[in-house]
Amino acid sequence: MSPRASALSPDERRKAIVAALLPLLVERGEDVSTREIAQAAGIAEGTIFRVFPDKASLMLAAAEEAINPADGQAEFDEAMRGLATLREKVVVAAQRVLDRMRMTMSVLFVVRRHLGASEEAHHHDKKHFGPPQFVIDAQAELHRRLTGIFEQHRDELAVEPEVAAVALRSLIFGASRPELGMNPALSADQIADLLLSGVATRGEK
Repeated sequence: MSPRASALSPDERRKAIVAALLPLLVERGEDVSTREIAQAAGIAEGTIFRVFPDKASLMLAAAEEAINPADGQAEFDEAMRGLATLREKVVVAAQRVLDRMRMTMSVLFVVRRHLGASEEAHHHDKKHFGPPQFVIDAQAELHRRLTGIFEQHRDELAVEPEVAAVALRSLIFGASRPELGMNPALSADQIADLLLSGVATRGEK
């Protein structure tokens, strides 16, 4: 017998299905079936299509959740809780983004066909170049969170918090790009050291 879905709201059900799908996409790729997704989520297969019109929309929801989790701010705040120094916060933030990037790149690679079709349909009447809107929104949200870290330590900075956030984001995104043959990667500790201390020896100008 198929498992019976518990009484969740459509938004809660949607979130649960996407949460079950993400690790399957990383492990199995696009070949994962809706039946397997339903089993992972503990629901009947038909329940998926009560909250998603088709598999493509489910894949797009997974991509959006991967790059910008719905609970991302709450999880970020919890990770920062109890950290006192700027370096501690930079290390934790860098590690979180590095970990998320690896999962996100795997998911985006899997759903790239659906992303392309969605963008083409959305912009069918005009030329459009660039990432989907949810990717742009995710980058803005990340910048806001990183800027918030530096705002708390403004008196320790030689630049504005927004500039420090851009520098940190650039180091993180350039730290690990195996698809471009860029190895070895930088660790979160190395990123923090480079950002806060630079590459020159002390006393150099």
